[in-house]
Amino acid sequence: MKRLIYLVLLAFSLLTTSCLIEDKKLFCESPAERMDAFLTEYKALLESSEKGWLFEYYPEANQSYGGYAYVLNFKDGNVTAYFELSDESAVSTFKMTSDDGPVIAFDTYNENLHFFANPSASQYQGYEGDYEYNILGKSADESEIYLKGRKSGNKLTLKKFSGDDPYKYFEAGAAIATAMTAPAYKMTLDGNETTSCSISGNVLEFTIAGDGSAEPVEGGSAYCFSDTGINFYEPVVINGQEYDSFKYTNETLVSEDGKVVISLVFPPINQQLVANTWFANYNQLGAYAKSVFGSAENYIMGTYGMAFQYIMLGSYLYPTYGLEHIIGGYGGSCGLDYELIGEDKITFKYNANNQVNGDLFYSAGLVLVVRALSSTFTITTDDLKSPSYVILTDDNNPDNVIKLVAAELGYKQ
Repeated sequence: MKRLIYLVLLAFSLLTTSCLIEDKKLFCESPAERMDAFLTEYKALLESSEKGWLFEYYPEANQSYGGYAYVLNFKDGNVTAYFELSDESAVSTFKMTSDDGPVIAFDTYNENLHFFANPSASQYQGYEGDYEYNILGKSADESEIYLKGRKSGNKLTLKKFSGDDPYKYFEAGAAIATAMTAPAYKMTLDGNETTSCSISGNVLEFTIAGDGSAEPVEGGSAYCFSDTGINFYEPVVINGQEYDSFKYTNETLVSEDGKVVISLVFPPINQQLVANTWFANYNQLGAYAKSVFGSAENYIMGTYGMAFQYIMLGSYLYPTYGLEHIIGGYGGSCGLDYELIGEDKITFKYNANNQVNGDLFYSAGLVLVVRALSSTFTITTDDLKSPSYVILTDDNNPDNVIKLVAAELGYKQ
């Protein structure tokens, strides 16, 4: 029995001695030495990724400008920065240092990395972007490094880049951004519930209407475009479910479980007609409209010696809607009321609310054009998503066909 007790005490003594040796080894290192070891380890990790690191970057403490993608390659104390808003990479130095903890600092000017920090006359703090980051740690497999912006406080992540070419990655994201451009959006939940939302400036915002007496729920997050969709700065919560990203498919953004879909909404063509400015081009008018416009110009030319320069439908030059015009360098507008019918019809009516030289040119000849417009028209276009022209066909006179273009071409080009 005494021998057994002796063996147990001996084992405990050896274990305690081993622990003391380990503790002594640990605490023999000064804080400065431990910091140096930490920074050396992370510098080696940064430079170990041959393809670099994807950096989804968010300036400003509230991420109000949205997020933007970089790919960063670290080598021999230099960093090569590829940036989605630049066609060229930029090279500068970086350093690993300590200042209230371990820090990675981009310490020499880099056109890409300092883009959001550059001050200007109108923004003395630039976009309040960071170029120094506290290092918070890494993932177990060392595929991610966690950072915190020293100015903004934003928590950001460097992820080992798996693509072959940074620019192909950016191009894929830009293509998704273009495909998802629309004047309005809707969010569909579980296939049958529609919620108002917006995706603008790389920020998602949405409102889910409450049932009965329940208050509406608002939410959203800034995001970065990726090569497959969008990645959120922080998870968005929709109907109690958290989502880190949405995937792009067929002009929609879809959650991983398929329950949330963001889709494009385009106003009917008659709404787009009155919301924008459209230019008449003499050479693209129908035969009847050509004769009307031509007669009006001839009358004005005979009276004042002035030719048409721009004939427009909208409220571009003046706050009231009408037939706007620049004739011989002088502007004016002949006022029109309108009524939208369904999604593709409109009725115009002259209201005599003329602006500047509107009265003068109306009396001199534009009255003929106004009369031709005073009817109900069916509207057709080439592309509801991005119309380059509209064609107005008079329901009461099929020969009265007026084609208006979105581009400012000039009246007789």
